[in-house]
Amino acid sequence: MNKAKRNNITIRIVAIIIAFFMWTYVMNKENPQTTQDFPNIQVVYLNQNYLSEAELEIMEPTEAKVTVRLSGRRSDLKSINPNDIIVQADLYGYPEGMNRVPVEVRVPENVAVKSVSPQYIQLKLDSIITKEFKISLKTTGKTEEGHTPGDGDVRPSTVLIKGPRTWVNSVDKVVATLDLSNINSDIKTSRPVRALNDKDEEVRNITKEPNTVEIIMPILGTKTIPIRPRIKGIPLEGYSITEIQMNPISINVKGRKGILKDIEFLETEPIDVELISTTKEVPVNIVLPEGVELMDDELKPLGKIHVEKIIERDVELDTNKLTFINLDTSHIVDKDSLPEKVTITVRGTESKVDALTDRDVTFYCDLSGLEKGEHSVNVKVILDEDIELIRMEPETIQLTIRDQDEI
Repeated sequence: MNKAKRNNITIRIVAIIIAFFMWTYVMNKENPQTTQDFPNIQVVYLNQNYLSEAELEIMEPTEAKVTVRLSGRRSDLKSINPNDIIVQADLYGYPEGMNRVPVEVRVPENVAVKSVSPQYIQLKLDSIITKEFKISLKTTGKTEEGHTPGDGDVRPSTVLIKGPRTWVNSVDKVVATLDLSNINSDIKTSRPVRALNDKDEEVRNITKEPNTVEIIMPILGTKTIPIRPRIKGIPLEGYSITEIQMNPISINVKGRKGILKDIEFLETEPIDVELISTTKEVPVNIVLPEGVELMDDELKPLGKIHVEKIIERDVELDTNKLTFINLDTSHIVDKDSLPEKVTITVRGTESKVDALTDRDVTFYCDLSGLEKGEHSVNVKVILDEDIELIRMEPETIQLTIRDQDEI
């Protein structure tokens, strides 16, 4: 090889070396190596079909995002779209409960993964379970006046709730709601069921079987009916029952209108007053006809039995107040011929007898057919029905009848 040729090759090699260093300089100066964060990259869950087969459900997080830091040339990083970054978490094989699942990142070849945060997803998995709940009937609104709901029938009476264990276990009750606003006749309808937690919030993301139920609700009439007490036995000798006060004196009942319309009063079960000697208050039970119910199931009626001692007492009656009936209009009774007093002995309850005065007593003589002259006549007494006449002294009196013109 001649000298000129060798010089030419040397020059080319030197030029290439210089060009490489110049390219390297330019690249490091104008397009240097750098890093860039890509936040909120969605994590793709792999093998979710495994969860379905294993009857597992992702509870949290249902969606996960990470921040990926990439390194590379500035120009390459600027050309990266977040959609070019693939972040995955493989769920295969994880059991119920909390699991630490690593994430894997795939990026274009011209850049590299510097870091990912977080590197693991704290994943909670729940088993899918099924529980049976009794359906409660909830009513809203008021029926038309004079009407009230009877006992509703829900068909079927139970529902199967299926879903993640946490959500199913949060169900406190299952209800079907029926609006009774202005209703005055029996109801037969279908309504959806709702699963509620202990705060009456609806539990979502569960399935219900069935979703709807049939409700049959009789609508009854209402009526306010007085209570009539019944008693059995007799008080202690020398005592009497003066009154039985009911509290309340009437009660609100419900039933079919055809039954209620003929009921004028309701009786109590017999109240035992055997050998009673003092006033007392006792609970009583109301006898309800078939098909009639209390509006208030908690109502506890009371009967107050008033008992008083029976006493006797003498009352003096002034004969000036004695009345004469059926006396011939041409005749008159000589008042001077009458005794001054008539004494009666009465018996009754202490309060009645103590309050009795001669003004409360009507006493008279029947002078039918009697002519003028002296006569022996019976004295008759009218007393309150709660007062008994025991005796009268005298039972007959002597009196003189005169003509009107003799006075």
